[in-house]
Amino acid sequence: MLQQLLSSSSSSYSSSIAIAGRSRFKVVVEKCSRRSSGWYLCRRSADITRKTVVVNATKSSSLMTSSSKKVLDAHLHVWPAPGEYSYEEGKVPPVPGSVEELMQLQTESGVSGAMIVQPINLLFDHAYLEKSLRKFPGKFVLCALANPSGDANGEKELEKLLYPTGAFKAVRFNPGLWPENEKMTNDIGKAMFRLCGEKDAVVGFMCFHGIDKSYEEICELMTEFPKTRVLIDHFGFAKGANDPNWRKVLSLAKFPQVSVKISAQFRVATSSEKIDWPYESTFEQVKDLVRHFGAERLVWGSDFPFVVNECGYVKASQIVNEIEDLTEEERDLILGGSLEKMFPNSFY
Repeated sequence: MLQQLLSSSSSSYSSSIAIAGRSRFKVVVEKCSRRSSGWYLCRRSADITRKTVVVNATKSSSLMTSSSKKVLDAHLHVWPAPGEYSYEEGKVPPVPGSVEELMQLQTESGVSGAMIVQPINLLFDHAYLEKSLRKFPGKFVLCALANPSGDANGEKELEKLLYPTGAFKAVRFNPGLWPENEKMTNDIGKAMFRLCGEKDAVVGFMCFHGIDKSYEEICELMTEFPKTRVLIDHFGFAKGANDPNWRKVLSLAKFPQVSVKISAQFRVATSSEKIDWPYESTFEQVKDLVRHFGAERLVWGSDFPFVVNECGYVKASQIVNEIEDLTEEERDLILGGSLEKMFPNSFY
């Protein structure tokens, strides 16, 4: 029956095999034809115990799912519906993105938890994220938005927000929020970055317009404050392995406190190659990152809710499983293990 299942050409074939054994042994599914038959399977093994075990097989990447105990999403946003919140002019969310909608999609996708990044349309009002964590304890790590404006005391604001005083264990630095002609290395930037190191909070850099515009500032901050851990969002916004900025992203591996988000593939997929799911133009970038950083410093992220109108959340959670040449251990780390180690005792 296993052979029948693997050789089926049905576009939506799904079946299961019940196997019972008296002793411990292994079942191995070998890689078969990659695209020609519509199947794309990787070598997998599953331990079979005395109990009956059901091995499910479905088309494409569902058989390539990581065996990690937890699949964790390292980058997404949530926000209340417009009728439930008074958004500032121009800040109304472009798509629905409530925490309840997220939870439904994560249940469907087998995703156990996530890091929620404070969205720009809520600015520095972090109440909705705090409410989400209270409603779903053990499901989320929260990432605040740093306030570098001259009329605010960003350092004191962070002191109240950051764990253990507050609920946040990470902070987003958005270079676009710094006052005109100011850099992230100004006094307030350094004070907030230093504080994050003291609180063991991770700083995420969102370099939307290219990492080259903030590269020297990021390097200066990490050199001066090596205890502060750092996450680079969305491949550093480098579009493909031939992007001139890609070398800069890879060069950050020399700083041991840096990790990179393999996230929002739809934002960085190149126009010269196939840009539809699974965004194959990003695969070589992932392999580059594994070679330079190691999988233990890489984390997968969906960029919910924006991804819903792209490939959809379920497919986004399967992208890493479509990349050839990654070991099972590397997949496990990227899909959840690395994030769980980054924020111990946060997901349960």
